[in-house]
Amino acid sequence: MKIKYYIVAFASLLLSGCSDFLDLTPISEASSANYYKNTSDINSALSACYASLQGTYQYGEYFISLMELRSDNVEDINPGGAAGMFYFIDNFTVTSGNNVVRYAWKELYNQIYRCNNVLANIDVVTNADLKKQYEGEASFLRALAYFNIVRLWGNAPLILKPVTAAEAKGYGRSAMSEIYKTIEEDLERASGMLVSSYDDDNLGRATSVAAKALLAKVYLTQQKWPSAASLLDNIIKDYSSQYGLQNTVADVFDVSKEMNKEILFAVRYSKSVLGEGHGYNDYFKDKSVIDNQLLASYGNTDERKAMIEYKRVDANNNVIAKYYDTFDATTAKVGFDLPLLRWADILLMCAEAHNEITYEGSDTSKALNCLNLVRKRAKAVEYKITDLKDQSAFRKAVLEERRLEFPFELHRWFDLIRTDTAIEAMARVGFTITKNEYLYPIPKTEVDLVNNPETFPQNPGYN
Repeated sequence: MKIKYYIVAFASLLLSGCSDFLDLTPISEASSANYYKNTSDINSALSACYASLQGTYQYGEYFISLMELRSDNVEDINPGGAAGMFYFIDNFTVTSGNNVVRYAWKELYNQIYRCNNVLANIDVVTNADLKKQYEGEASFLRALAYFNIVRLWGNAPLILKPVTAAEAKGYGRSAMSEIYKTIEEDLERASGMLVSSYDDDNLGRATSVAAKALLAKVYLTQQKWPSAASLLDNIIKDYSSQYGLQNTVADVFDVSKEMNKEILFAVRYSKSVLGEGHGYNDYFKDKSVIDNQLLASYGNTDERKAMIEYKRVDANNNVIAKYYDTFDATTAKVGFDLPLLRWADILLMCAEAHNEITYEGSDTSKALNCLNLVRKRAKAVEYKITDLKDQSAFRKAVLEERRLEFPFELHRWFDLIRTDTAIEAMARVGFTITKNEYLYPIPKTEVDLVNNPETFPQNPGYN
């Protein structure tokens, strides 16, 4: 039984009414204090933190366009759909008035607000083990939100306590370095507080392994290669008895085997529970959106290509095999999870970090071994070191392997930005961009409300 991210009464309390800046709803001191009385209240509030991940404005829909559609993997061919708000993201004509950008920003800060409330009131939990667990989970989820914010927008308000909407207006845009420092601190705290796995009733909660894996990705994003390599080596050494690659890529995404040994953290859904399922995103069910260069990149024996071929669900729906699921007869929803961290990512991050520290030029190197473990599982031809004759060639191979392994898993755009290859990659599919497009515009509603270009400027290249 998977943990359900029910949007409980607490979420309604948070979202009743509205305010413009950060979409924070002020809660009076009295109402906040009255709500957080016991362990059950904190657990319910934490469920609301998880619920943010599921929704339309994060991984349910908008992140798919911000993180995958933006890349060279997918193309939007419908300029008239949704008033063009997804099409403009794909075509690098997005403006600060785009509602995808606006509501993704707001929902991320809603998630942070919820996490801050859990952390500020954690002392009502009397069981020491649960208190530690809940604090670790809230820290992990806050770090995840800020990691997405800093990668999407760069400098941003850094809010680490519950604030009112009026107080939030006083926050300027903190430097990326300061935000990354906070993310690292949150994940280090979570790593020490969380357990490595849960029983069936709690599957889906953040674990120590997920916190360490996300921290490794944070290090990698900042090019802190030794820190990333050391942490990834320890993850592989300490957790390979609990986690590892599934036998086939198809097994990873089999809905009857969700939260298998490869999945370190996923956004979870349940199609049989009202309000906990979802539909098929358009970019998962229209085969014409997939870039032909991506399809052509798979070798003849590579089983991963089949995972982005289309399977018929019913008379009205096809979907890529990776996310194949049938509709529940009662709720009319599907329930496949969206993996955010899995063991293949650990191996490819490890390969990248070790290659960046030093190119070993050996068939027995750790970097090559990690890279080939992923290729071997996919039935792709394994590399010999003579195929990757220098550090640059190895770097390109790892980036390409990530593209083949993780399409439609929301890694590609961030991989291109992190490796500073987005300009080159987008040129291959017909787009001329600059580094201004590495970030999205700050929502115009926020810039106008603060109205202080010194503390809250718009990102370069946008009005």
